Amino acid sequence: MSLPVPPMAAFLKTADRWLDRLYGFCGALAALLLVALAGLIVTSILARLGDFYISGLNDYAGYTLAGTSFLAFAYTFREKGHIRVAILLTNVPPRFRMALQIWCLIVASVFSGWFAYFIVKLAYVSFLLGDKSESADATPLWIPQSLMAFGAVVLAICVVHNAVKFLIVRDETQVPGAQIGSGEA
Repeated sequence: MSLPVPPMAAFLKTADRWLDRLYGFCGALAALLLVALAGLIVTSILARLGDFYISGLNDYAGYTLAGTSFLAFAYTFREKGHIRVAILLTNVPPRFRMALQIWCLIVASVFSGWFAYFIVKLAYVSFLLGDKSESADATPLWIPQSLMAFGAVVLAICVVHNAVKFLIVRDETQVPGAQIGSGEA
């Protein structure tokens, strides 16, 4: 006979599964954009060797780089790929380490939410004003800014997700954003 699963644990497990899929989707999309960026760079090199000009190519490489970076943030956070200064966390008693972890995750949640808000606002204002790039192709700036905004919002969700999970679980081995382990500075 199995024990009943508490409602919060069931919700957390379901949320983890769906959010991990979202982070994975963003990571896959970032990888596709990285391939597109490589293609744009190779095209730019070949165009220069062929002595012809492709309007807006460098701008599109920049937009692709920004989209790649922002879309990869949440996936990288989930996979413990962000560099964290763990010297302090490894040298404090476990009781203080937990408090410090909670403080760090809450501060990161606030800042990532604030950052996401302003990136979304930037894209929205660019859309309202009809901002266009200064190059000959006149790309509406809200298009590349929307990728940045989406990535920033997903990062904020990821950080808040990990903060809430850590507050509930209280076990840093179960929360990717709270672990202190190999590969961290």
